[in-house]
Amino acid sequence: MKPEVTDNLVRTFANIAAPGATWTGRERLAIAAEARRGRSGDPPLGTLPAEATEAARLLADRPAKARRRWVEDLVAGLGYPRYVEIVGIVSRVVAADSFREALGQAVELLPEAVAGEPSGEIAEEARPGKGWVPMVGGTSITQALSLVPAENAELERFHGPMYLTF
Repeated sequence: MKPEVTDNLVRTFANIAAPGATWTGRERLAIAAEARRGRSGDPPLGTLPAEATEAARLLADRPAKARRRWVEDLVAGLGYPRYVEIVGIVSRVVAADSFREALGQAVELLPEAVAGEPSGEIAEEARPGKGWVPMVGGTSITQALSLVPAENAELERFHGPMYLTF
């Protein structure tokens, strides 16, 4: 495996372990753990709000089952920013784990949580559009997480080494 890919995998889990915009590092790691448990069929850990657990598990294991009404119901309890951050975390965990599994390698161990409080950085200019969450700019896959700028930037950073170096 190319060093930039290995470094990318380590960096993405280090990012997940740090506080995000709306979740602490400990909570972000719990979201990652629930995503993995959802994919493997293991029972929930019960450390997150029910909506967060449901979102992490369904998005990791059966993303095609997500529907607009389901998202609306979840964000009624979580709020859009927390949901968008979950989407970013889960998408990177599943991509990183699937990549390693395809190579016959063990998945990256989850690191220790980084202490600190969420940044609260949300794109105030994000507006509802054709997507299911508020976004900055047009409705496109590259803007899907733009409500939470740091999560959107990390997903874009993650994609470079994973998809553009081969």
